[in-house]
Amino acid sequence: MADIGDQPVQTPATLTADKTNPEPLPTTIIEDRPKDVHIAMPESSKTIDTIKSNKKSNPIKKLDEFISHLNRVMHTRDSHDAVILFLACATHFIATALETSVSERLIQWITRLSSLLLKNMPSRLSTSLPFSKLGSHMTTASAYKLFLAERARAVSNIFDDWQIITRLWGLLAIWAESKEYIVSLMRTRDVNKERNENPKDYLVSKAIRATYILGLLSYLSFENLAWLTRRGVLRKSEKRESKLMIWSLKGWGVYVFAELAQLFHDRSLKNRGFKDDDEGSAVQWRRKLVQMLIYGPVTVHWIKGGGIFPEVVASFLVAYAEYITVQGLWKDVA
Repeated sequence: MADIGDQPVQTPATLTADKTNPEPLPTTIIEDRPKDVHIAMPESSKTIDTIKSNKKSNPIKKLDEFISHLNRVMHTRDSHDAVILFLACATHFIATALETSVSERLIQWITRLSSLLLKNMPSRLSTSLPFSKLGSHMTTASAYKLFLAERARAVSNIFDDWQIITRLWGLLAIWAESKEYIVSLMRTRDVNKERNENPKDYLVSKAIRATYILGLLSYLSFENLAWLTRRGVLRKSEKRESKLMIWSLKGWGVYVFAELAQLFHDRSLKNRGFKDDDEGSAVQWRRKLVQMLIYGPVTVHWIKGGGIFPEVVASFLVAYAEYITVQGLWKDVA
């Protein structure tokens, strides 16, 4: 086929479909096709473009999903307090870990090991590996470690003040809970009915509830008094502040004991069929049990002078206990 001017040349009659090809040849050249006809792009190129655009938008999309989820988690007051407490404990652990100095024995062991490696390895390999500069690297790392420790401790102090201030308003909730507990004891009809049905469980539950309220009330009261003393609102005295913190920690220990007693009492009621059990409540029960089992020895460590294990271990355990709470909230919020 050839062009003569602007007109297409028709195929000769001798080249018919039954003699040459099973299908008739087109009688119009490509240039004469209508302008509104578009050639479709291959599906593979469209897929590649979509993947590239998704890859570009993924980081922003993930960040948006994370912030939106965090906003939903912190929507209620209890969840907000739990997140702030976790951040305070996590930054305290980071600051404590950075402030913990490396022992001289470990530094001597690393130096001796590097010298032995330099003596026994081939000369070409020893020059390529920076064992000879290990001491200077450790000195530089120590300087950066001190700088990061100061910054982490400053952030930890901010979160510490924040979560203590939020717990100050927790005294209002404890007041309301104490009032509800006293009113429940004064309802003679309901009390007599519950006591007659299961007197032993009734007395145990009421005793645990009273211990729980007294523990939290003393913990929050003494902690806030110690914090106000530290900030100079009350007459400042390190000895008085230390004594108030010890009393606060003892109140926290009473609360932990009451929580453990309540958990085991609930398990006993469920095993005897007095209380319904489902998967959600079982998961929450296990989370709470792990938390209280962590807080038990840590509370003894805080109260006892000198502690029972290194402070970095205690701070890690507390951060992990609060992480369990935040992890549960994160999963529960859709």
